[in-house]
Amino acid sequence: MERMTHTKQLLASSLKDLMKTTPFRKITVQNVTDHCGLNRQTFYYHFKDIYQLLEWIYQNEIFKQVNGVNRYSWKNALIDVLRYSRQNKAFLRNINRSLRKETVEKFLYPILYRWIGMIYEDACYGLSVNPEEKQFLLDLFTNAFVSFIIRWIGNGMQESEEELLKKAEWIKEMFLGMAVMHTAPEQFTDSSGLPVFDLTRRCSAAMQAEIY
Repeated sequence: MERMTHTKQLLASSLKDLMKTTPFRKITVQNVTDHCGLNRQTFYYHFKDIYQLLEWIYQNEIFKQVNGVNRYSWKNALIDVLRYSRQNKAFLRNINRSLRKETVEKFLYPILYRWIGMIYEDACYGLSVNPEEKQFLLDLFTNAFVSFIIRWIGNGMQESEEELLKKAEWIKEMFLGMAVMHTAPEQFTDSSGLPVFDLTRRCSAAMQAEIY
């Protein structure tokens, strides 16, 4: 098992190295194996094609940053993913340019869904929440942040870790506000029974910051 993992890591490193100078769509299995001194038979023993190798990289290098994350550690997980992204900037920007947006979203969604879920758990811990509403919010904010991260990578990762953490805190505040409005609505109504806790300002700020 250890030898198998080592071989996969060699192939992954070879692909990432090639992607520093060559568009992903122009890289062949032969290029990958020649670059790391392996043969095509070895490649196909582990992966059916280059896309599966790419998926393995996402699962084992990026997704592992959020494995085991909980409501106490989601900030550290974000920082780890951002640092990985900066260290592998050419690789990730190459993917953005070479693959269809829907394919990149497919790779990113499970990573960010797990992470968004932990923000939700942190914000709503101890509150009674509707499972259907929770699922809707997780899908909504995950899709929004996936789009944001794709733009962040495409624009050269200019925003700092602190700026992205601030946007994540906005998400947490919106989760909390929505949950509290449903669990204790009487706290957010005036004498006429109309809601006074307005999330529009927060949502507008998030949209202007390109979370949506």
